[in-house]
Amino acid sequence: MSSINKVLKLLLVLILFSSCGKQQKANQKTYQTVGKIERLDKQLDDIISPNAVIEVLSTGHKWSEGPIWIKESQKLVYTDVGHQKLYQWTEKDSVTLYLDMKDKDPNRPGPSALLVDKNNTLVILQYGHGQAVKMNSPLDKPKNDFRLFVDNYNGVRFNNTNDAAFHSKGNMIMSDPPPVNEDGLKAAVYSISPKGNVKIVTDTLSSPNGIAFSPDEKIVYIANADWKHAIWIAADVDKDGNITNGRHFFDATGNAPKEKGHPDGLKVNKKGIIFATGPGGVYILNPDGKHLGTILNNEFNTNCVLDDTEETLYITSGPKLMRVKLKP
Repeated sequence: MSSINKVLKLLLVLILFSSCGKQQKANQKTYQTVGKIERLDKQLDDIISPNAVIEVLSTGHKWSEGPIWIKESQKLVYTDVGHQKLYQWTEKDSVTLYLDMKDKDPNRPGPSALLVDKNNTLVILQYGHGQAVKMNSPLDKPKNDFRLFVDNYNGVRFNNTNDAAFHSKGNMIMSDPPPVNEDGLKAAVYSISPKGNVKIVTDTLSSPNGIAFSPDEKIVYIANADWKHAIWIAADVDKDGNITNGRHFFDATGNAPKEKGHPDGLKVNKKGIIFATGPGGVYILNPDGKHLGTILNNEFNTNCVLDDTEETLYITSGPKLMRVKLKP
């Protein structure tokens, strides 16, 4: 092959490569960015890169909550408590309706937290109903067809089943905030067996909320959604999933009066880093309770979840769904 032909062939390859690159760039969606990431410790640079931004993926929700990541279909599913609906988000299709759980009473708060049990069944905590239900249909074919999982402790109905996490032994640890009516149950955290047997873990928190386990399940973190006592506690977990020795972990009470939000949903990554929604944003804490930084987005942040690669943190923030890219 002559040198001229070689040069022409190389030019053709470069043109094609450049064209593909431009096409890929054109296909990439751009999102509005908001807020800032406050850096309090250099360890945060190992978790979130210095040039990371907060992207708004969706807005217009009444009260977004309870996000879960479904690995098999690479999608996020989350709730809109006020609109009594579940939505799904994918990179390709953005936000679409996942399930409409419209209640007979349009003013009653709808689904809050979502979980998936070890049988790959969707579990839904219904905040305004004081119960948790399981969906009878598969995750990829959602239907308004449910069976009751749990709705009472010693015959008294739960107040507003709020958030929960599954232990590998199968028990669901669930928070139930203070009662709306005087005759309701005292605010408490419960352990619920796969068969629906209920026992109290603690009733010492004024308004228990978000719950998450450490990677080795030796510690459980619980948020207290109280502006006057905006704390997270840590407790020990034995091999059978029993929880003891609750203790103070982190206190954000000083921020609560001047910022939006209170301790709410939280998640823990494989390295033990805690992402906790709280007053002013999403707090990033290491396992020793050191505050590394905060994702500040000027919203009332309700919950968050990591994708399966732990490269993205999705955040539900009242009317919005947001994300921040992380270092894997």
